Amino acid sequence: MELAVGMRVMVMRNIEMDLDITNGAHSEITEIVLHPDEPLIGNQAVVELKYLPLYILVKLTWTWASPLEGLAESVIPLEPTAITKQIQVKTTGGKTMMQTVQQKQFPMTATYTFTDYQSQGQMLLCILVDIATPPSSTLSLFNLYIALSRGSG
Repeated sequence: MELAVGMRVMVMRNIEMDLDITNGAHSEITEIVLHPDEPLIGNQAVVELKYLPLYILVKLTWTWASPLEGLAESVIPLEPTAITKQIQVKTTGGKTMMQTVQQKQFPMTATYTFTDYQSQGQMLLCILVDIATPPSSTLSLFNLYIALSRGSG
């Protein structure tokens, strides 16, 4: 995933429900803290990292969290989460064996677009709703109502 300071992102996991750091929380990237083994970065516009960043600082649009020492109000660190999965792999001999893999990623996604399901419970200043039939299912009046009722203007 491409990341940039100033990029709008949405939290994709319930991290701390009491503080409103939950699935669907909107935020903006304020800083990307790189891995200490990452080579020095010059003035390039686009940089391909060798290592996953240690953490990303995001400023939440809304949270009950008290300011953390050394950080501005509503700014929290997001660390990568690890998921371990079992997958089936075919060997060159045709046998199937189970292999364990670990995937690390940040619990967030870009928020320039999101589904009607992810918009529930939110009030947004501006919305643009695509009412074309989705490629994998149908568009119901319920889906349309959820999407259209998220705008405050």
